[in-house]
Amino acid sequence: MHGFLELILCSATLWMFLQNIWNTLISVFYNFSVPWIIWGTLIVMIALKVAKIPQPSSEIKDKVLGLNPLVEKNDNNVPKDHNNGQQFCMRVVAHRGGALDYPENSLTAFRNSKKRGCKAVELDLYLTKDYVPIIFHDPSIDRVTGRTGSVRDMTWDQLRELDISCNHPLKDKFAECENIPLLEHVLNTCLQQDQRIIIDVKETRLEVVQTILDAYNMYPKLYERGIVSSFNPIVIYMVRRKNPKIVTSLAWRPHYFSRMSFSAFEKAGPMRFRNPIKHIIACVVDHIYEWAFHHFVYYLTGVSLVLLHKDTINQYTIQRWYNRGIRVMAWTVNLPSEKVHISRLLKITYITDTLLHETDM
Repeated sequence: MHGFLELILCSATLWMFLQNIWNTLISVFYNFSVPWIIWGTLIVMIALKVAKIPQPSSEIKDKVLGLNPLVEKNDNNVPKDHNNGQQFCMRVVAHRGGALDYPENSLTAFRNSKKRGCKAVELDLYLTKDYVPIIFHDPSIDRVTGRTGSVRDMTWDQLRELDISCNHPLKDKFAECENIPLLEHVLNTCLQQDQRIIIDVKETRLEVVQTILDAYNMYPKLYERGIVSSFNPIVIYMVRRKNPKIVTSLAWRPHYFSRMSFSAFEKAGPMRFRNPIKHIIACVVDHIYEWAFHHFVYYLTGVSLVLLHKDTINQYTIQRWYNRGIRVMAWTVNLPSEKVHISRLLKITYITDTLLHETDM
């Protein structure tokens, strides 16, 4: 089904391309007029220029991201580590604090990441029914807590006592249960540990934009330590429209709108929608957004970083984004062989679920 739909879209694209070429030639050589496609291109280009939000200054970006591991040359804008006097370089990011080592998105996981020497963490932001910002990944509590329910349908009082360690594979080694933390508690912990923080916005309600702005007002150090990331470009655009000093990133993987998961070497992940009409529409949106993401969405939002699925990254991809002034980060990289490949050959930062056997962070 996917291959057939892709063939239809590619055929339609090719036909529109050839038709535009034919119409342009007719306008120029037969009617001796400026073709409409040129006027349309100028209008779209001007609109993009007007709507674009420029990236934060190089000084701000370098304070947050540190040295680029792809080139690793000294930069006066990059601060030095107080402990070793070397300039900061973000090589490894603890995914949800290190979700395989400790309960994901827990305060214990974030503290453990610091103990292991990890200088950056990734965490997930959701809002409860009463709009309390919490650190939680899934739209439902089923997978992590063993209970059932939707996060956005539950209040903070209903969520605060749930044990997020009950289904962890290493549960037996944890002396106490772990609870869902508030955003402010995690920010306090990670900023006191002087870690970089990638705030991955999972919430789709646009009230989350004000939540992020409030967090930056409450913790000004986030301007030098924080990155706001999302799969949703509207959230990122609105955040940067309100505050263009915030360093942001966009996450992307193939089939995000139509499939629950993706792997380049396995069969397609579970469908996001059971309704076949909705699934077909989601597939079309996937193809359109893939083109838009790589051609102009990054430009409009002014992101400084893109978080790409590890199976979509090669040296050409990295070079293409580098030429745009945007860094690439790979997720989620757990196998030792993949870590070596990405860090030594591709020379980019990666996000991982486990910090075991990490030596250079």
